[in-house]
Amino acid sequence: MENPKRCIHEDLLRDLPDCLLFDIFWRLPMTDVVRTSVLSKRWRNFWTTAPFLNFDNRAMLLGDGSKLQNFVNQALSCWNGDRVLKFRFHSYHEIASSMYSDVDLWVNFAQRNGVEELHLHVLCITKRAWPGFDGKEVYRVPPCLYSYSSLKELSLQSCNLEISGNVQWNKLESLKINAYTAAPAVINQILSGTPQLKVFHLTYVDKGGILSIQSSSLKELSIDKYILWRDDLLALSDLRICTPNLETLEIKGLPYRKYFLTDVSSLTRAVLDSVPFGLGHFLQIWLSHALSQILQSIQHAENIALSDCCTEVVGALKMNCVHSAFLNVKSLELRCCFDDYKQVVGVLAMFPRLEKLIIRDKKEEGLQDDTEPLKFEANIPESFLLQLRTIEVTWSERYDIFPLIEILLKYASKLEKIVFQLYEIKSPAPSNSLSLVSQKLKGMQRSSTNCTINITQLRI
Repeated sequence: MENPKRCIHEDLLRDLPDCLLFDIFWRLPMTDVVRTSVLSKRWRNFWTTAPFLNFDNRAMLLGDGSKLQNFVNQALSCWNGDRVLKFRFHSYHEIASSMYSDVDLWVNFAQRNGVEELHLHVLCITKRAWPGFDGKEVYRVPPCLYSYSSLKELSLQSCNLEISGNVQWNKLESLKINAYTAAPAVINQILSGTPQLKVFHLTYVDKGGILSIQSSSLKELSIDKYILWRDDLLALSDLRICTPNLETLEIKGLPYRKYFLTDVSSLTRAVLDSVPFGLGHFLQIWLSHALSQILQSIQHAENIALSDCCTEVVGALKMNCVHSAFLNVKSLELRCCFDDYKQVVGVLAMFPRLEKLIIRDKKEEGLQDDTEPLKFEANIPESFLLQLRTIEVTWSERYDIFPLIEILLKYASKLEKIVFQLYEIKSPAPSNSLSLVSQKLKGMQRSSTNCTINITQLRI
């Protein structure tokens, strides 16, 4: 007798439209998609018509050799659909360069079948840690891809970009590159050949020069920079950005030597997450000056996130009597481990119209418990935190953040809520941690009578 539950499940699947089933396939590893052929007669060859092909080896777990190679080749030989709209290959494990010719064939297969969304992550075999090697073993994007004009979304990870001709990505709207080598000249070629590009994420190794980002179509830009060796700090590059329609800007990794933001007039959100990398004293002063340039260029944005060294630069601006530099900022996120909560208060004084404050603990020792009288309060301006409505704090119990919270509650007269997330990295926090935090917060003086406190515990 046929299993009634199985019949119900088959009926449910039969009623789903093909477009929804194919979307489910895209979210599954290709090995599971192929296994659907045993569900029923209708499903026996259904997967071979799927327009979305996801060869993500993180989930397929086929290893780094012939199993992965053979599976992809066999699956593509069985495919009998009209178009391949989406194609993903993620090796996950390091693969030998002998497989690169097969990867070229897979890219060519996707192109021949009209792919619009392509994701390639080809991890090469190397005993050296990323990114400390010359890149000769790295997979190179096949030249035919640069002249393929039907792409709308492209993601390239762990690949080398070498362009001999023109880039013809006329329909491309989203481009994400994580490259071992991406020379500024190559980036210029790419941007000149992508007139419709709206989203551009770039992670690359800096080897000096000038990285120039010029685009009238870009809406979102993210740059994350590394260096090969510590000595390459002396060859830091410059960053030039001219993107009049850019709305979101993220600059992460090592700072640049100089910043030139000639037109970011449409910017609404900026994230500066620079890493000082243990720089020497004079080099730190030099780069702080460069960071102060970019901070002044983004002061019209409404949403800003800052890391440690950027926060220090903001504090330095205040020390130099540059008051109220960020009049338009309504939301501020501080991704920091502060040495002194007084510095935080000094930074916040530069944001008089702040409505939302987010504090992210970077999981390091930092903020010191200072129980001395708060004499520095005499320098707090009358406009301090007058517009603040929401505070979100992520805290790991590694330092005493409560003196800072006490100041915030004391001066934020219009505060509506404070969200406090308590987490412990190595082991769960004691069962009484939440109640202790709650008691401390509720015992503090609050200028806002309408403020609610929400405390949660995260285990990592």
